[in-house]
This record gives sequence, structure tokens and C-alpha cells, in this order.
Amino acid sequence: MRAPVDIARALANCLRHSQPVYIEIPRDMVAEPCLEVIPTPAPPIDPDARDACVTEILKCLCEAASPALMVGVEVRRFGLEDKVAELSLRLALPVVTSFMGIGLLSEANAPLAGTYLGVAGSPEITQLVEHSDGLFLLGVIVSDTNFSVSDKKIDMRKTIQALGGQVTLGYHTYAHIPLAALVDHLLERVPVTNKAFVVKRPSFPYSMVAVEASITPTDIATAVNDLMAVHGKFPIASDIGDCLFTALDIEHTALLAPGYYATMGFGVPAGLGLQTATGLRPLILVGDGAFQMTGWELGNCRRYGWDPIVLLFNNASWEMLRTFQPESNFNNLDHWDFAGMAAGMGGDGLQVNTRAELKAALDAAVATRGRFQLIDITIPRGVLSDTLTRFVAGVKRLNAPK
Repeated sequence: MRAPVDIARALANCLRHSQPVYIEIPRDMVAEPCLEVIPTPAPPIDPDARDACVTEILKCLCEAASPALMVGVEVRRFGLEDKVAELSLRLALPVVTSFMGIGLLSEANAPLAGTYLGVAGSPEITQLVEHSDGLFLLGVIVSDTNFSVSDKKIDMRKTIQALGGQVTLGYHTYAHIPLAALVDHLLERVPVTNKAFVVKRPSFPYSMVAVEASITPTDIATAVNDLMAVHGKFPIASDIGDCLFTALDIEHTALLAPGYYATMGFGVPAGLGLQTATGLRPLILVGDGAFQMTGWELGNCRRYGWDPIVLLFNNASWEMLRTFQPESNFNNLDHWDFAGMAAGMGGDGLQVNTRAELKAALDAAVATRGRFQLIDITIPRGVLSDTLTRFVAGVKRLNAPK
């Protein structure tokens, strides 16, 4: 019977690549006896190849006039954030996260400059990345999500790419070099230094003026920053759309988001999973369109003891779609009373229309434990976060006929 071998192979791939695997068992075989599943040993690493790879990486970084380090999702998948932070300090490299790596190194002591967003981001970070002659991509997926809004085309042949168990420099590749093994060997080769290395940290909005004014996405980010300054950081689960771009204006904290596939409806279920996995109370950022899809999962909170704080961006529209296709007639949605639905699902709901109401609602939500808190935030149609505004303008400019 092949089951033990196949199961062992699938589980070994799960651990080796830190990605999901799928094991299907026919329903009429579930109760059948199975031989012991013997773990599959990890494939050996050629120490000479690993050493040659690290030697070449260090040579490239040493010869570069403006080296920089970009970290991506694999750094989190393999639990390397503290080690990568230490490596960046020893190498004296400024660090940015990729768009898909937002939230990385939020608790680590690293010279973190911010998140690379190309034309939509900070000009200083764009300059740092796009003009680097020694860009070290550590666990960064090379995709449109991370690089499609680059103002200056990045020549990947001049980068160092460590991803998917291999390292590519220029036109050649070192195969079978897992990311963890690469980082460990770099730490062995690069000596500890007492020399301080700091970079200009990104600035985030604080001190929202709680007045009787309508709410913008930037106000939400500011209110969350003020909240975390008092109560400490909350992990965040964000849906796609302007709530994700708003998250970029929130002080660095652990963040889950569907940046790769831009899958709508991710936020609420992800937040529940986040509280289950970590035991920490999350903030969930979600738009009204996405909430109509999967927001009803909050009905499971009472059963399992979850109490997330949900910030619902309610602009009664598909605002992300409107920004790229304003001529469409399907962008407007009805204004649902989501706050009024919370009690029936076992939580507390509150609709807020002004900055003052938003601050009061956040303060009350933090003080209330044991029930989910749904803050239904009215945002006028057409009002976007500053980051999404820059992103849309940049994409349109890059795609305009030359």
C-alpha cells in the first residue's frame, strides 16, 4: 500500500516549502489500517555549493555602491525575521519590505526604511530600491504584485534573488540552497559588529483631531495609530481594496492580507484564524463589499470565544473598482446597516459617521472583551486613502500610451 510513502512525501514537502499540501483519502478507505508513516529526511545540502554561494553574495554586496535588502513572504514562512534583522545590522544594509511582505520585521530590531510601493510609495524608498546596484531580494516573490508599479524597470539580472530553495545571481543559479540554510551560513560568515547602523524610519499619521467631521481612510489609520500608542500593537487582518492601502499608513505591526491574488472576502475569516492561531486579539480591516461576502463568519465568534475588533469601511460602493473603471454602472451599492446586524450574530455593533464618534467607538471596543466589536464606519463615496490615490495615478501613468 502506497499511502504511508505518499503521506510522508506530502508532509515533507509541506515542511520543506512551508506551503500547503493536499492529501485526499477516499471515504471508503478512511477506516482502513495503515502502516506507520516514516518521516522523509530533508535532502542534504552541499556545503561547498552553499559556501561558494555565500562568498559570491558577500562579494556582490561589498562591491555595490548602494546595496539594499528587500524581504518578502518566505522570511515569515520559515520563521527567519529575527535572524534577518541581525543579518541586516551586521551587513549594514537598509531594509524594505515588499508589498506582499508588509508587516515583516515589525517586532524585530532592524534598520527598516518602510515598504516598497514603486510610484505609489515614498520617493526615498523608491530611489533606494530602483537605483540600488546590489539589491538583495530575500524571500521576495518576483511578481506584478511586488514590482508592477516600479517607476524605473528593475534589472533582475543585477539583483540577488533567494527564493524557492535556490539563489540566483546574474545568469547562474545555486540550486538546493534553502533560505534558512542560506541565512544561517551568512550569519556564520559575517562577524558581529558593535557599529550602530540606522536609517530614516517611515513616518505615520498620529493625533487625529476628534471633531464632527466626516471620516476618510487616512483618519482610520490615524485613529488606529493613536489607539496602539496607548494600548500596544494589535495584529491586523486586512481584506483587499482601500483597507489594505490604509494599512500601509498604520505603524508596523503583524499583518495578514491577500496581496498576491487580491482575493476579496479574506479579511474576516483571516482575522478569526489569526486569533485562533496566536491567541491575540486582532483588528480586522474590511470593506462593505467584502463584508457582504464573508462577514457573516463573525457569527461563529460566540461559539469559539473570539472577540476581534472589526473596522468596516462602509462607502456603499465597490470603490477600488470605481478607481480603475469609473464608467461602470455596478460600482454603487446600497448602504447596509451592518452595525444593526451585529447583535443577531452575538456581537456589538456601532455605526460611526464622524471622527469624534470613531475615537469613542475604538475606545469602547478595546475596553470590551468577550464579544466581537463591529465598528461600521461611514466613508463618503469617492474618498480614497492617500496611498491608493498615488497607486492609481501611478498605474495609469505607467500604462498611458507613450
